[in-house]
Amino acid sequence: LEIYPNPSRDVFNIELSTENTQQIEIRVVNSVGQEIYIERVEVEGVYTEQIDLSDYSKGIYNLTITTSDGLSNHKLILQ
Repeated sequence: LEIYPNPSRDVFNIELSTENTQQIEIRVVNSVGQEIYIERVEVEGVYTEQIDLSDYSKGIYNLTITTSDGLSNHKLILQ
């Protein structure tokens, strides 16, 4: 799993790879708990996604990636 650039001024890139087909959910939540981005996809192999937060205020956002292997939490810093 790679998330870059972080911090960013607008767009975050997410890259991940799986060995078998998995349902993946990507969710971004702001500091007051509002869900501002969600995507559910079925992935096999390499998956790349860009999340554009240019319409949102500067701050720290919580990125949660859920796969069949478990849950992964990350902080996104929007400058």
